[in-house]
Amino acid sequence: MKRYKYFIGIDVSKLTLDFAIMNVEKLIYHKKIANEDTAIASMLVELKEINGFKLSNSVFGMEHTGIYSNKILSILKRKKANIVYENPTHIKNSLGNLRGKNDKLDSIRIATYLKKLKDDLRLWQGKRKIIQELASLVALRDRLARTKRALKTPLKEDLLFISTKFAIQN
Repeated sequence: MKRYKYFIGIDVSKLTLDFAIMNVEKLIYHKKIANEDTAIASMLVELKEINGFKLSNSVFGMEHTGIYSNKILSILKRKKANIVYENPTHIKNSLGNLRGKNDKLDSIRIATYLKKLKDDLRLWQGKRKIIQELASLVALRDRLARTKRALKTPLKEDLLFISTKFAIQN
């Protein structure tokens, strides 16, 4: 069983990442960065400047946010970091009834979740690249099929209420 000294909660959004770094006692650091490769790499260098910080004695946690997490997950996986990638509802329910919501608070709550469950954390392994690519293609196919249906429906309805002379037929 690993003994973690640092718990890094990351609130992921489309454009930004909020990092909350806790040690065993308290919150020691918070920072918001761009959700970009260079900013993430700089943040990891900055983390190494914290006294006693190593990837091996730290755990990074974030909620499932779909594709917005891909950059940070990819970089952390390459660095062989300990990662917890959890369902947002699971994190929320584990911490009880909490008020307020913003990116900083969410990152702190994720770090608190990691610290609270440090002995029972399930580390994320990631999927093979081919599986990720297939999942991406299936998601794109589903989006295109929904869009096609959304565009065809009004055309079918027009046939019922508009003269066939003016209605567009497929």
